[in-house]
Parts: sequence; structure tokens; C-alpha cells
Amino acid sequence: MEDTKENFYLTSAPVKSLLLKFSIPCILAMLVSALYNIVDQIFIGNSDAGTAGIMATTLVYPFTVVALALAQLIGDGCAALFSISLGSKDKKTSNKCVGNSIIAVVFVGLVLAFVGFLLMNPILDVLGISGYDVRCQEFTKQYLTIILMGVPFYMFTSAISSIIRADGSPAYSMIATIIGAVINLILDPILIFGFHMGIEGAAIATIVGQIASAIACAFYFRKTKLIELNKESFKIDFAVCGKFLKLGISSFITQASIAVITIVANHVVGSIGGVHATDAGGALGIVFKIFAIVLAFSLGVAVGGQPIIGYNYGAKKYQRVLDTYKSILIANVIVGLIACILFELCPGFIVQLFGGHANDLAFYHDYAILSFRIYLGSILLCCIQKASCIFLQSIDRPYKAMVLSLMRDVVLLVPGVCLLGLCGDLYSMLWAGPIADIGAFIVTVLFVSMESKKIKKLIKEDLTKDVIPEEPISSKNHFVICIGREFESGGKYIGEELAKRLNIKCYDKELLKNISKSYSIDMKTLEKVDEKEKSSFWYGFATNYVFTKNKDVLPVSAPDSIFLKQAKAIEELYAKENCIIIGRCSDYILKDKENVIKIFVYATDMDFKINRKMKYEKMSEEDARKKIQKIDRERAEYYTHFTSQKWGDKSNYDMSVDTSKLEMEETITMLENYIRLRIK
Repeated sequence: MEDTKENFYLTSAPVKSLLLKFSIPCILAMLVSALYNIVDQIFIGNSDAGTAGIMATTLVYPFTVVALALAQLIGDGCAALFSISLGSKDKKTSNKCVGNSIIAVVFVGLVLAFVGFLLMNPILDVLGISGYDVRCQEFTKQYLTIILMGVPFYMFTSAISSIIRADGSPAYSMIATIIGAVINLILDPILIFGFHMGIEGAAIATIVGQIASAIACAFYFRKTKLIELNKESFKIDFAVCGKFLKLGISSFITQASIAVITIVANHVVGSIGGVHATDAGGALGIVFKIFAIVLAFSLGVAVGGQPIIGYNYGAKKYQRVLDTYKSILIANVIVGLIACILFELCPGFIVQLFGGHANDLAFYHDYAILSFRIYLGSILLCCIQKASCIFLQSIDRPYKAMVLSLMRDVVLLVPGVCLLGLCGDLYSMLWAGPIADIGAFIVTVLFVSMESKKIKKLIKEDLTKDVIPEEPISSKNHFVICIGREFESGGKYIGEELAKRLNIKCYDKELLKNISKSYSIDMKTLEKVDEKEKSSFWYGFATNYVFTKNKDVLPVSAPDSIFLKQAKAIEELYAKENCIIIGRCSDYILKDKENVIKIFVYATDMDFKINRKMKYEKMSEEDARKKIQKIDRERAEYYTHFTSQKWGDKSNYDMSVDTSKLEMEETITMLENYIRLRIK
């Protein structure tokens, strides 16, 4: 099982590549979730149900959003606490929050479904059903009755998907969600048109897909990466529950506010729409669903970055926190601009996808187009605001995230729709959208600026704490660092990072390139024999040469030996520059030279090395184990053959370091401090 130390790549891998890795599956999963209801609407809108059917799904939509809000309250909150706990090495809390969240989402899902059946009529009244025609009301009851059966499965999938992503498996989370969406997409036309089940067929297709996704998510816990569940994990701990619910409140508000505004809009349209109520409500329903798709991209990037921000914040890697948020902002600006251009230039094309047999088709299309252009005209500002809520949640600022989430939809948008709608008309209420977006954006800038200043202050404090002040390396202070390493212990990465910090070069494969260029030897041939003592090609050259302990200069009895050429290149590097040399017996070749710092990097925890290998290459655990053992064996034989010493023996090195004991960045800082003390 992988420990928190093995998640070092979150604190070291390039931010942009990490964000892509986590966000793309997250975007697709959230997009699929948003498409569930939209797919139903498209098929229903093009069936005999028409606009009345679209309005029925629009009326039920807030209830499903409430279910999603409760699921994300638990799931996103757990994911945030899980990541922060891992970063701060609190394994007990990270595991307990997962166990408690599983119990919570199952319990809440069952309760919500039960309440839905028990109080269906009052719930329908709250949803605003009374303002619409009899046909629409009938469709709404049919659709909600069936959808309620899938609510526990829908909530389980939504919550567990967030936890799976935080565990480092965003692709699995995406696949689990897509399975249900594909099933829904296949069954919709079959049941709606083939079996003539209409809106009931759409609901059945939806819940079958939700059940399939829930089963896929449950199967994930057979083999996790960072999560270690046991009986203790499932014991209710109200303190832990309070922590992850507090962190999830922003996600809850973000989703719940969508439900609130949809319900309010349905009531306002039902009150002032008159004969156009169903048509206007159906048009707004389309706008709200397309808005959910944009949010899938916007929030997908932000939620995908949540484990990166949370882990680095817990690990006190504050610069990476800001770098990740900056990348999230850039992505959201792009998403917002694209959406804004589409809504302003071609909203009619989007409206046509949903069909709809409206009472007044001209009004329906015109109102839908105007809704896109006005209500979603400031979608760019909304994207930035929503992503910033997730950022504040990820850095353990739940109350600011909550206020920011409430600001747009509850504090500004709901009153705006009511005032402009009831005091004006169907068209006036559309301006509540941009007004709310502008107001919320101003608050976003204030909150994020405050937190960014605090984080930048922490960065400055860290630079002056626990690190030996950097001094320019004088040309008089000649030194070379030789790093021997076990395979997948992180030795190459450590060498490259130390080289950056010390402003010198790091030589690994570069040695082979130099030899290839100098002696016109094929690079592929060199790579085949690199640090492999038993290669038939290599062995013929190598047997002509044996080191002796008293020789500083390499003998010239085997000029064609690859090893001799490599050793000569190492001595030339020593003579002309300060540098780091990775492996290749460099510690032995330069063993009697002055100012040579010899370091050996290893990892006692085999699982640590296996999990590193599995993260960067698609292979099974057993294949990773075999490859690690094979390459370590080859390196040991290579080293022993040419040095007559034992590979990894601490007496051959100035320092040996176990990378499975500390975070990788901590190990690098420790080695940097040691080196700087040595070269003073």
C-alpha cells in the first residue's frame, strides 16, 4: 500500500502536467454527470412530450441537484480533508474521513429517497409545479417517481468519485461515471421511441446508468492507492465528520444554489408568464442545463486541481499552491471566453438541439436565444468565481468559500430574479444574471487577494527558515557530486533538482551522448550496454580492464572499451567544471580526487519504488517489481565487476539517504544543505 511519502510527485512534478492528469478525467466525469438530464431533455424534447416534457425535467432538475449538492458536501469535503491530511502526514485522519464519508453518503441517499416518496406532493409544490399546465404536471410526477429510485446510487457515485480522484485515480473516476452515461445514452432512444415509454423510459434509462456507475465506484475499494480502510475507519467520528462537512460546504452551496435559483425562476415564470409560462420555463430550463455544462469544464479544472493544492498546502509547498491556482485561472478564462462567444454568436443552434413542440414556437425560440445572450452574458466572471470557491476550500478556508458561493446565487441572483421579474417582466429578470456575476466577481477578487498575500508571506518565511543561506559558489570551490542510486529511488530526480539549486549541470544520459559524439558510436548501442556488466557486446570490451585501488589515472590498455571512454569522460568533467554525475561508478573513478562528494540514494521500502514505477509507466505491480529487481541486479554486478567493491556499501560514500523516509523535497533540501556546508 502506498504511503503519503510516495505521493511526492504532487509536490515535485510539473504543475501543468499534474493539472492535466487530474483535471481532464474530472472534467469528463462532471460533464457526463451534467449530460444525464440534458440527454433526457434532448430525447424528450424531440418526442411527443415536446416542451411540456422539457419543462417536466426542468421542474425535477432542482431535486436532483439537491441530491448532487449533498453528495458533494460529503465527497468534496472528504477529498479536501483527505488531501490536506496526506500532505501533513496525518494518515489516521485521511483514512477515517473516507470510511465515515462512505457511511454518510449511503445514509443520506437512502433518507433523501425515502423523504422524496413520502412527501412527493409537497416537494412538487416547492418545485413550482402548480404554475404549469396539466400535461406538464402529469409528466413531472411520472419522471420524479422513477428518478427517486436512483437517488442513493447517484449520490454514492458523485461522492465516491471525488474520493477516488483524491486517491490519485482520476481516470478510474471518469470511467465509472462514463459507464452510466453510455448506458443512459443507449437506453434513452430504445425506451422512449422503441418501447414508446416516453418520459418514463427516459427516467428508467437514467437510473439504470446510475446503478451501473455506483457499482463501478464500489469496486474501486478492492484495490486503492493511498486509502487504507479498516474497521476503525468506519467507526463514526463526529469530529472528523465535522471537518470534512465544513470543507465541503462550498461545493454544497455551489450546487444547492443552482437548485434554489431554478426553483425561484420556475415560480417567477409560472406567476408572470401567463400563456407563455411553459414555453418560457422550458427555454430557461435549456439555459440552466447548458450553464451546467460550462460549469462542468470550469469546476472540473478546479476540482481536478484540488488534490494538488490541498496536498501541497498541507505539505507547506506554498509556491506550488499559487502556481496551481494560476493555471486553474488561466484555464477558466479560456473556458469562459469560449462559452461567452458561443452564447453571443450562435445561441439559436443550441436551442434547436432540444426541439420542443411549443405553444408559441416563435416566442420559445426568441426567449431562449435572448436568455443565453443576457443571462449568461457574463459567464467568464462566473467561471472565475466558481473556481475560486474550490481554491479557498482546498486551502482550508471553508467559511470564505461558503460566503463566496452564497454571494452569486443566493445573495444576489435570487433576489435579483424576484425583484426584476415580479416588478418587471420575463425579459427584465434575465438581467439578474450579469448583475450577480459582477457583484460576486468583486468579492472574489477581494477574498483571493487576501489569501494570496498570506500565502506569499508564508513563502518568504519558509525561504528564511531551516535552510542554510545560499552563497555564490566561487570558482575556487571546485567540487563534483557523484550520486549512486537504486532504480526508482528517485536518484536521478534528486540529481537534477540539486543541479538547479546549485546552478551546475547534471550528467546522466548526457555522458553517453558525449561519448557517442566523440567516438562516433551509435547511441542505441551505448544505451543497450549502459551499466550492464553481462551484456555480450559490453563484456568483450570490459574484460580487458580492471581497476586497482592505487591508480588515479585510467590505464590505456583497452582504448576501445566503452567503460574506459566513459571513465575518461568523467575525469574530463572533473577537471573542467563543477557538476553532478549520476551512477556509472563515478564515485570510484573519482574516489581519490579532492572535493568529490559521494552520495548513495536508496529506498528500503520496495512498495515505494514499485508505486513510483507504476505511476510513470503502465505496468502491473508484479512487472514493476521484476523490472526494479533486474535493473538493481545489473547495476550491482556492473559496479562490483569494475570496482571490486560492494554496490551501496555505506563505507564507499560520504552520505547514504533513504528516500522512502522523508518527502522528496525535504530530502533534496537536506542534501543541498550538506553539500553547501562541504564546499564552503
